[in-house]
Amino acid sequence: MEPIVPRLRLWTETWLKKTQLRRVAVVYQSLNENVFHCTVQKTASQWVRGILSDPRIYRYCGLYTHRYEDGLPGRNDERTLIERRFDKPFPVGAIASPLYCDYEGFCSIPKPLHHKAFFVTRDPRDVLISWYFSAKISHPLIGDLGRVRQDLNRLSEEDGLLYSLEYLNEVGLFPAQRSWADADAKDETVLMLRYEDLIGSESEAHFKRLFQHCDVRVPDEELRGVLQCHGFEQTSGRRPGQEDQSAHLRKGVAGDWQNHFNSKISARFEDIAGDLLGVWNYR
Repeated sequence: MEPIVPRLRLWTETWLKKTQLRRVAVVYQSLNENVFHCTVQKTASQWVRGILSDPRIYRYCGLYTHRYEDGLPGRNDERTLIERRFDKPFPVGAIASPLYCDYEGFCSIPKPLHHKAFFVTRDPRDVLISWYFSAKISHPLIGDLGRVRQDLNRLSEEDGLLYSLEYLNEVGLFPAQRSWADADAKDETVLMLRYEDLIGSESEAHFKRLFQHCDVRVPDEELRGVLQCHGFEQTSGRRPGQEDQSAHLRKGVAGDWQNHFNSKISARFEDIAGDLLGVWNYR
């Protein structure tokens, strides 16, 4: 039997969210009954979720965001990314966001006839750097992160990054990322997106592609306003590239791995990740 308290908390929060959204007039109801935001950690998933949760987006799709982990003890799925399987459907009318899982985990979800999915990838070297600073300094302590933070704060940066590489591989992040490489060729409901494109100079065009795929008919002017409101400078008070290691929004740029990798870290990364950079065209 599922624990009662987490389920009750999730039901209450969902009810409150729906109550608030009822005040928003839905101009267009998406033909999709579910949208699935799939990814791995440290791919700006909370930023993307924030955009998907914006009432201006809801207005043009009628879909609210749903985070299944809010209904679990500790609000955290303790399974590795390659162990996560789902035997129950998500609520109809919801954008499940984010789903940290491999492609097989996504395939296990019971889905309605009308649905869409998208997967956000990121240079795995930048994933490593972002995860290292987040785990060491800024991320809320959930699961075993308290122990990990203690370990990282005893280590040099080089040893901490090597530790983080091993940890991310153990929790299945790199295998999960690899599993999605050709998902769009297998399943036409899946759209592939790159973190680097979503934060880049052509961000609006890539979000337009995402929303067209998901049947979210937000006008260009509204989308522009949403992206500006949720932009790095607006939410962090800093320009992209200005680093605050204590902040969840640490730096807001791609390619930061070049400031932290050395020959030892690069060699171990290749040992663990293999041809993952080539698979995702990050070489």
